[in-house]
Amino acid sequence: MNNIYTLQILLSGFIIGIIIFQSTIAAPIVFSSLKPDQSRIFIRSVFPKIFRLLYCIGLIMIILNLLFDLNNQTQLIIAFINFILPLICALMVPATNNATDSNDTKKFKILHLLSVIMTMIVLIVNIIWPFFIMI
Repeated sequence: MNNIYTLQILLSGFIIGIIIFQSTIAAPIVFSSLKPDQSRIFIRSVFPKIFRLLYCIGLIMIILNLLFDLNNQTQLIIAFINFILPLICALMVPATNNATDSNDTKKFKILHLLSVIMTMIVLIVNIIWPFFIMI
């Protein structure tokens, strides 16, 4: 197995682990254990960092694809998904926070839903792609 391919699988594993940890362990504990004003501070601090970490991993995957001239269009598309979707989520954080602060529930729900959908796309793509790539 190609070492770069193995590294990309490992990076996908990091992405999967980060998303699953945040959504199944960290967020539920925060919302059930902290008061709303405390959880708000924590969430506003953590989510931008998580999205930044995810798009940085995506950028590393893009660089690996281009640097080592892998000529695998699927892996490059996956890398761009891993970069672009978390970047969009990160850029949406201020608008989401603003919607919360101004009690614009409708706007918050839309932005939050978009963020969740994009994050789930990243999760699913990273779970699936290694099973369909030929070396």
